Amino acid sequence: MRLRFVVFILAAPLVLLCLPFLFLVSCTRDPIYDEVSQYRISFDMDRNDLYCQEKDPELIQVVFYDIQSGKKIRELYMGPEGGYLYDIQPGDYAIVAFGMDAGRTDIEYTKDLNLLRAQTKVLQKSPEKIINSPQHRLVGTVIPATIPYLSEADEPCVLNIPMSSPCDSWKVTVTGIKGLQFASSVNLYLSNQVCEVSLKEMKGEGLCSINVKDYQISALEGLLEIPFCTFGMSPEGPITARLVIEAQDRQFHSQAYDVSSQVRDPGNTQHSIILDFQTELLPLVQGGLDPQADEWDEHREHIDVL
Repeated sequence: MRLRFVVFILAAPLVLLCLPFLFLVSCTRDPIYDEVSQYRISFDMDRNDLYCQEKDPELIQVVFYDIQSGKKIRELYMGPEGGYLYDIQPGDYAIVAFGMDAGRTDIEYTKDLNLLRAQTKVLQKSPEKIINSPQHRLVGTVIPATIPYLSEADEPCVLNIPMSSPCDSWKVTVTGIKGLQFASSVNLYLSNQVCEVSLKEMKGEGLCSINVKDYQISALEGLLEIPFCTFGMSPEGPITARLVIEAQDRQFHSQAYDVSSQVRDPGNTQHSIILDFQTELLPLVQGGLDPQADEWDEHREHIDVL
């Protein structure tokens, strides 16, 4: 009995020294690989950011529709680099993809391809319909999109979806204004504009006016620049640009222009509209009945006139 105990005592240090080696050879960690599908989706993005900045969406929604009924079958989400497509039956589909950007262009009625629309907020319904100017949002439509049957020996199938914006970029440049630095708010209204876009056919529908509030001032050059996006302009009828400027003295300056010839000029590839507005903007005048208030310009309310 004493001999066995002695042998155990002598062997114990050797076992302890070997334990790390035993763990190394007996426990290995293999990486886990996801099964790679034979079907893959890629995106070809065509940017149209002539004046309105556009960036790649961080997330893209891809919707599969029944090509006959237009009803939604399934939807999935992936990054702009594309991704693999799983659990899809071979056949013909209608596929619409669009960036999940937060902006003024909304994608509505996604459950039915026949109702799928690119729209923006309605600001006024009567006496004339006025909508918010839209923003670029990348959209891609493939009709029909064929998913072939593939055996394990076949080459992978890559479904490429071209994506572009349903909007056009334009810029209005206003000259002739004195005291541009005293502008408090600027509103541009353009008539005979397309109201919405059907994504099934990428076709504009309806006419209305759009309201543009974004602007840039170059006081040194005496220029007021107003970049904007539109779903499109009517090829017929007058297109009117109405400019409304509020100065710091709370006076409104307004003028309307017929810009049809500029918009429809085939040589106007830069999508530029020039307006000459001979007016002068004045600062807020302080007096006994209008005392000085610090940060007045930052906190007073701006009222838009439709």
